[in-house]
Amino acid sequence: MKLFKMAALVALVMTLGGLTYSTKAQAKSYMISGHEVHDYILNDFQYYKVKRATPLMFLYSNNTTKKRIVPKGTVIIGRKYKGSSVEKPAISIYLSQLDYSFLNKDRPKHLELLSISGTISSSRPQDYQRISRPAYLPALSLGDFKQAKFSTDSTSEMKIYSQLRITSNGFAEFSRFKNPNAINGSQRPQFRQKIQKSTNKGNTRQLYFAKKIPGLGMKKVKQTGKLKYRLTIVNQHQPFRYNDHSEDSNPLFYSRYTVGGKKFITQIG
Repeated sequence: MKLFKMAALVALVMTLGGLTYSTKAQAKSYMISGHEVHDYILNDFQYYKVKRATPLMFLYSNNTTKKRIVPKGTVIIGRKYKGSSVEKPAISIYLSQLDYSFLNKDRPKHLELLSISGTISSSRPQDYQRISRPAYLPALSLGDFKQAKFSTDSTSEMKIYSQLRITSNGFAEFSRFKNPNAINGSQRPQFRQKIQKSTNKGNTRQLYFAKKIPGLGMKKVKQTGKLKYRLTIVNQHQPFRYNDHSEDSNPLFYSRYTVGGKKFITQIG
């Protein structure tokens, strides 16, 4: 995520002729938790669809690599780079935002997928076509919603009780955590369903599924077919700033949502 923020900041500096500050006339700003926040501090993602089956190299914990094929039509979150006289064009991809089954297919036993911790680069940017943000993905977010307890004045650490991941390639993955102080966000999801249809109107998203995910407040809207269950996700438009307890950490920014009528948050910067 830092890579994308840095790219956005570099672009802003170039636009301003080398200045590293901005004014209201030069960049949008928002008031979040009583602080003025410029838009380049918030997440700025781009979305791409794979035009043809294309290879990626996965890196594992024993430093071995394995070639995986990303199917045609897969949606990814990433950013293209045009290259220069000394660098070839490339695309950086948020690999972790693809679904668990794809990421772990044919994974060598007892080895961890290291590529999931950040972005992964491909030297075939021509295989990816820029698209608008899919209706099922929230703005400024990677699609990770957390049900958490915390204090915005940093008097307590954030405790996460459940997590809903809306993956870039259109799956909903949901897990609950017995110990909110020791979670593994990349673990195998307890429930997983393909999003069959999605709509986005105003601040409300509607996701449709063939099967129910327990604990998410889905509503049954049809008796048969692939659109039997509907999950409503509503942006409350209540962003806030959060400081964790790390000495050298920068403040993080989150937005409040309701998912199936329950309160969740998602990181936006």
